[in-house]
Amino acid sequence: MWGWIWAGLVVATLVGAFFLGRHLWRAGMRTLREASRTGEVLGSATDRISAAVAEAEAHRVDTSPTLFDDPVVLRERVAERRRRTAERAAARRERRAATWRRWQTESWLVARTADKAAHAGLRSRTPARRR
Repeated sequence: MWGWIWAGLVVATLVGAFFLGRHLWRAGMRTLREASRTGEVLGSATDRISAAVAEAEAHRVDTSPTLFDDPVVLRERVAERRRRTAERAAARRERRAATWRRWQTESWLVARTADKAAHAGLRSRTPARRR
């Protein structure tokens, strides 16, 4: 009788060891595949980074001292930068104003209720699942 019990325990242990080994093998293979894909992504990222660095080096902004440069040119450069900054600020103000107008005219609850009603209408048209 004890022989059958021990035989059953040994067989159960071997079956459990088989499933554990299979799980570990599959997890290891997934890890190796992911490591390979990560290496490929890092390689392409390295290429893109080196291209971006080369581009930045090619179009380097002049940061040399301007103490002896023509003041008229320097004033024009400052005026141009201030103009571009003002344009960006105006565009940002317009986006914010549009957002505030939308928030004032639509309430969040009304939009959420309409969204839920639209999704409920879509769900009611789909056939019910049979159990």
